[in-house]
Amino acid sequence: MKALLIALLAVLVLPASAWGHATLIRTVPANGAVLALSPTAVRIVFDDVVQRGPGIEAVRNGGASVLDGKPRIAGGRTLVLPLRRGLAKGDYTARWAIVSDDGHLESGVVAFAVGLGSSRPVPSLGAEATGARPPDVIARWLFLAGVLGAVGIAAFALSTGARDEQIALVLASSAVVSALGAADEAHRVGLSTRAGTALVVGSAYAVVVALAAAAATLEPRALPGALVLALPLLAVPTTSGHALDRGLSRVNVAADLLHVAGASMWVGALLGLLVTRRREARLVLGGVVLLAVTGVVRASYELLHVSQAWDTGYGRTLLVKTGLLLAAAALGLWRRPRAELVLVAVLVGAVAVLVLQRPGRNAEAAAPTPRVASDQPLPEPPAPARDAVVVARELGPYGVALASEPARLTVFVLSSSGGGADGLAVRIDGRDATACGHGCYRIDERHGPTTRVSVDSLARAFPSPRGPQDASPASVTSFRHLFRRSRTVEYVERLASSPTNVIVSRWRLEAPDRVGYTIRGGSQAVIIGAHRWDRASADAPWVESPQTPVTQPSAPFRKATNVWRISAHDIVFYDPTIPAYFELESDRRPTALHMIAAAHFMTDRYLSFGSRPRLRAPR
Repeated sequence: MKALLIALLAVLVLPASAWGHATLIRTVPANGAVLALSPTAVRIVFDDVVQRGPGIEAVRNGGASVLDGKPRIAGGRTLVLPLRRGLAKGDYTARWAIVSDDGHLESGVVAFAVGLGSSRPVPSLGAEATGARPPDVIARWLFLAGVLGAVGIAAFALSTGARDEQIALVLASSAVVSALGAADEAHRVGLSTRAGTALVVGSAYAVVVALAAAAATLEPRALPGALVLALPLLAVPTTSGHALDRGLSRVNVAADLLHVAGASMWVGALLGLLVTRRREARLVLGGVVLLAVTGVVRASYELLHVSQAWDTGYGRTLLVKTGLLLAAAALGLWRRPRAELVLVAVLVGAVAVLVLQRPGRNAEAAAPTPRVASDQPLPEPPAPARDAVVVARELGPYGVALASEPARLTVFVLSSSGGGADGLAVRIDGRDATACGHGCYRIDERHGPTTRVSVDSLARAFPSPRGPQDASPASVTSFRHLFRRSRTVEYVERLASSPTNVIVSRWRLEAPDRVGYTIRGGSQAVIIGAHRWDRASADAPWVESPQTPVTQPSAPFRKATNVWRISAHDIVFYDPTIPAYFELESDRRPTALHMIAAAHFMTDRYLSFGSRPRLRAPR
């Protein structure tokens, strides 16, 4: 019993800054986006921890489901809907649903199109209904009515000294009703949410109170202990409701506790009057005054503007609650306790609806934000620290770079649409990484020669050398000079934007302005000055077109920072002007250059430098 009480109080004492009504930050892809490539998942990012909700779907508009596995929560704040690989050109809609940490259901839809040139997509699915549903209202009403009855009858008995057997029966019955309602609510919102945790603890504690009250019907001397035991139940509505939402003052928590106490005093006085025929006017007066004063305080935190009292569902329900409160108080003045108690029961129903709605302060935060053009990239990740050794690799659809410092590891994740990919579940050597900017994730610890990085369900090992040699920028500059000096460069290039979108081609660059390439199993092109020739295959005719002259040979980077030699043959560096991460392989002369950028994973393997020119205009 003591352990249950400690757990309940712990829910109240824990900081409120991590709890609240989750607000949607963004979706990836954005609603209405037109994408060149098929996404591998839809990500819905929130500002607080969330749990997966009901009714999640992803479909091709007018067709079947395109979900590829079970939706999951990544990093606590991101709902991930995995999609089948290689979605065909067309319009798609994903419906998401989450339960925020205060137990509220939120839902929405994201429509996107695959295939450049497509028109803006229109959603084919609707969002899940997130209002106060009858089963939820009933469960919350049972829970609240039970708490008010149990705490109220205990307050009445302790203040009047009443020790009737009927007091124990009312206490036991109220505690059972509270336990049933709390258990049902906890099942709905999930045990891993703050609200669910508070409700489960409260339900278990209410069972203990009910058992103690039942024992008091057999042994009257046990009744005082059962009455005192019931009082902490008044904390359960506060710990499972809006008062502990993120960013609110502790004054709000105290006001909510007193608000529940005031309601309990009023209900307890009515129940006591009906059971013992004893009127406790002080309890009624104190309860009504507490309700009125703390109600104003609570409203000041839940509504940002007076107009939200009639512009939001929460505000309108609050007005209904206030009207019922005044009507019930008027019945009390006319000494109609039974009618007053019935009206109070209806009032508790209004409260049950109220706590299931989004407060006005959250309604404004959830207002739709202006849509961003679908081709606008996300912000870039921050640049690596000056002394960091940065090694980049391709990881599924992401470009991932690991920046190693003596006592810190930082991972940069590039989105396929450009910029840093946020809201991912990133682990570094088995530890959850914390966000450090757009597409930036970090842990502070010393590391070994290799580091395992996982991004959502993808993982691979990265070299993270402890003692690399500082390679001067001149070692990279000499590579650029080699391009110029050689006059001709020939190489085979592998270029990918995802694991399923890869092309291999053979390139030849010749000074001053000649380029030729052949894609394996595909097209060919020759560029000479202001002229270009293309053909779809080796057997197809050439088609000539104008071309802006390009100076060649030209290296694929412009600036190099974070230049380090990580082995006898490998130098890594970063070009902030692209931005992109590079690794140069050399054995006396350069043999390969690897580049990782957003949706651009390139490896050039060099065949020759300085061979005789041979590019000619096709005939």
